[in-house]
Amino acid sequence: MTRPRASQSPDSTIVGVATGTPDGGVAIVRVSGPEARSIVEPIVETLPPPRTLARRRLRDSEGAAEDALVVWMPGPKSFTGEDVIELHVHAGARNVGRIVAALRERGARAAGPGEFTRRAFEHGRLSLEQAEGIAALIAARTSAAIDQARRLVAGELGREVEALRRAVGDLRAEIEANLDFPDDVADGDVSRWREELMQHEATARAWLRSFAAGQRARERARVVIAGPPNAGKSALFNALLGRSRAIVSPTPGTTRDYVEAELLIDGLEVVVVDTAGLRSATDDSIEHEGIGRSREQIAGAELVLWLEPAEAAPTEAAVPEGLHVESKRDLGARRPDWLGVSAQTGEGLEELRAQIATRVRGDETAPWIGLARHRDRAFDAAAAMASAQGLLERAAPLELVAFELGVAERQLAEITGRDALGPVGEDVLGRIFSQFCIGK
Repeated sequence: MTRPRASQSPDSTIVGVATGTPDGGVAIVRVSGPEARSIVEPIVETLPPPRTLARRRLRDSEGAAEDALVVWMPGPKSFTGEDVIELHVHAGARNVGRIVAALRERGARAAGPGEFTRRAFEHGRLSLEQAEGIAALIAARTSAAIDQARRLVAGELGREVEALRRAVGDLRAEIEANLDFPDDVADGDVSRWREELMQHEATARAWLRSFAAGQRARERARVVIAGPPNAGKSALFNALLGRSRAIVSPTPGTTRDYVEAELLIDGLEVVVVDTAGLRSATDDSIEHEGIGRSREQIAGAELVLWLEPAEAAPTEAAVPEGLHVESKRDLGARRPDWLGVSAQTGEGLEELRAQIATRVRGDETAPWIGLARHRDRAFDAAAAMASAQGLLERAAPLELVAFELGVAERQLAEITGRDALGPVGEDVLGRIFSQFCIGK
C-alpha cells in the first residue's frame, strides 16, 4: 500500500544525533537517505564494507580531524529502509555540532522529530504501534513501562491486532459475498455470524478491560499521606523512605507545603507525598495555603493514607476510600480496625508497604500493552462489532452489517497503520511522530 510521506522533502537525506545527549563519552551521528554515501564518503575518505564497524579519520566543518568509528548499512536492510551511515564520534556539543555541520554543508538536511522512525514506518520496516513503542521506551519512567514498550517494539500487540483484523475482514468478505443473494442466507449462517462477532467483540473488550492495568504499570502512582496536624505524617513519610526527607516536629503546622519523593515498593515505583495537616480553621495565611494544596494532592491521588495518631480521639474527617492508618501505635491503640504503625519502632511498616502495593496494583488483570490511542481504536472497533450484531438480530440489510464490519476493520488497522482499506491519515501520523525526539 502507499502511505503518506513525510511533509519535509521525503526524498532528501537527513542527519541527526541518535544518542540522547552530546555530553557522554560517545555520540552517534546518523545519516539516512539516497545521498548518504555521497555525502559522508568524502569526509571519511572511504567507507568500510557494509555492516562492518571500522575506524576512520573524518574532517569536520572546520577541517579538523576526528577519530571515529563508521558503519554503513545499505537499504533496504537498515533501520529506515534507506541507506544509513552512522558515525560514532567523541561526544561534546561543539565537537558533535561541527561534524553535523560538515554533513549539512554537503547537502544533508537536519532531521525533524521522529523523522528516522517515520521513514522506517513508511518503508515498511516498522508498523505504527512498533514506532510508538520506540517513543514509549524512550519516555518510560518505570520498569513495567520499559517491559511494555519493548513488547510493543517487538510487535506483540501488532500480531494480536492483525489476527483480529483478518478475522473480522474474512467475516465481512463472507457477508458481502451474499449481498446479491440475501434470500439464500440461512438462519444457521446468521447465527454463526453472530457467534463469531460475539467472540471477536469479546477479544476487543478484554483488551479494554485490561488497559487500566497496563496504564497503572506504566505510570507512577501518587500515594498521598494526609490527616490532621501532628498526626505523624512526616515521620511516617521518612520511615517509608528510610531517610529523613521531611522536617519532623511536635509543633502542629510544621509542614506548610507538600513534599514528595520516589519510592520502590514490591517492584512498584510510586511517588509518596507528605502534606500539610488538615484542620477546619487557621489564622495563619501560609498554613491556610498549605491546607489548600493538601486538598489538591488528595484529589489527585491514586491512594490516600489517612493518618490519625493513637494518642488523639478519632475524627470524622477520614477519607472514606483511603487506607486508614493509626500512627504512633507505640503510644496505644484507639482504632482497632485501622492498620497500626509506629515510625519510632517500625511496627506495621512492612504490612503498610504490602497494603500500598496491593491497592496500587489493583486486581490481578494481566496488563494490556496498548497505549491510549490503541485503546480508543479498539473501543471504536468493539462498538462497530456490537452494532453489526444488533443489525443481524433485527434482520437488517446485509449491506449495513458489512459496513459496520468495515468500520471495525479500519479501526483495528489504524492501530498498526496497515490499513488495506485506505491509508492512515496524515493528521494521525503527524501527532504520533511529532512527540518523538530529534534523532529517533
